[in-house]
Amino acid sequence: MRAGLDEVRAAVRRLADDIHGRGLEIEQAGQLPPDVVAGLHAAGVFRLWQPAELGGYEAEPAAVVEILQTLAEADGSTAWCAATGIAGNVAGAMLPEAAARAMFDRPGVLASGVLMPGGRAVPQPGGGYLVDGRWPFGSGTQHCDWVIGGARVEGPEPAMLAVLMPAAAVKFLQTWQVIGLAGTGSVDYEASGLHVPAEHCIPLAELRPWPAGAMWRIPLRSLLYPVLAAVPLGIGRRALAELLAVSERVRFGSARQLAEQELVQAAVGRAQVLLQSGASNLTDSLQQLLRTAAAGRMPSPAERAAARAAAVYATEQAHEAITLCYQTAGTTAMYWQHPLQRAVRDVLAASQHFALSAQGLTLSGKVILGLEPDVML
Repeated sequence: MRAGLDEVRAAVRRLADDIHGRGLEIEQAGQLPPDVVAGLHAAGVFRLWQPAELGGYEAEPAAVVEILQTLAEADGSTAWCAATGIAGNVAGAMLPEAAARAMFDRPGVLASGVLMPGGRAVPQPGGGYLVDGRWPFGSGTQHCDWVIGGARVEGPEPAMLAVLMPAAAVKFLQTWQVIGLAGTGSVDYEASGLHVPAEHCIPLAELRPWPAGAMWRIPLRSLLYPVLAAVPLGIGRRALAELLAVSERVRFGSARQLAEQELVQAAVGRAQVLLQSGASNLTDSLQQLLRTAAAGRMPSPAERAAARAAAVYATEQAHEAITLCYQTAGTTAMYWQHPLQRAVRDVLAASQHFALSAQGLTLSGKVILGLEPDVML
């Protein structure tokens, strides 16, 4: 398994080199180009958190965080779609085993979508559900095989399901006109009168992963939410690299390179430590979840809250570092096509996501204070 992960890392570094200068192209396209999606598949990125029983790697969180940072340093939108695809393929562990093996019957199968309750599911006499709904923020869904949506079950016993719908049966709406992460293709999508078999549905209140690996003892949200923070951290690494490149120039009115100015030196030092502290805390908290699970225990509320808070902290540290790099670079960074300008917009967009918002700190604080969180960790 380690050898397989080393191959993924090497392939991701090659892919990152290939797309390093394509950020503006990807942003203007509004979604990932087919060759970039193919590169992610070929590198094995979408199999990182697939169960070993389905040919996946079940990679440690630290490895996933580092791989996503490498991709985000090349292009934030690519890394975000990689993260949501990695998360979506976790569905293979949550579906009934027979259905999972049938749906993920080849290495290139990809699922993604959102769990927010944008749909309704009406039980059918012959089994399964009739699903109608509309879901926003479908990052990367247009290059998926299966599209996930949250749906409320109508009936005397209301419940929430994650339904997996064939991509060909879903209508994608071109609604993604945004300030940042514009290349993720996070469009709205909808389904109308779609019959979804019961075995293609996951009851969210009673998740029962069937694979044997330790990571499947980590609650779903604690596994999926924090890893998204790797994307702003990687964008931050790109911003710092761009500032270093700019620092070789001589600013108007000065005879010295920017790198020789103490203000720039302090900014570089501060940005570096901001990113390092955010990444270290994020990785440590995720690894603690895995250690607890590997010992045969369910991670405690305190451990889960720490991981959620670490994701917010990492995002905030990345935001501060990127802003600092942008401001220090001067007018060069103002132009739309400059990577620093895009880094600012991308981290702003990432910071708006529910998983990375300040609410995560509120939830963590409630757990520390011995209070019951009003939102699931």
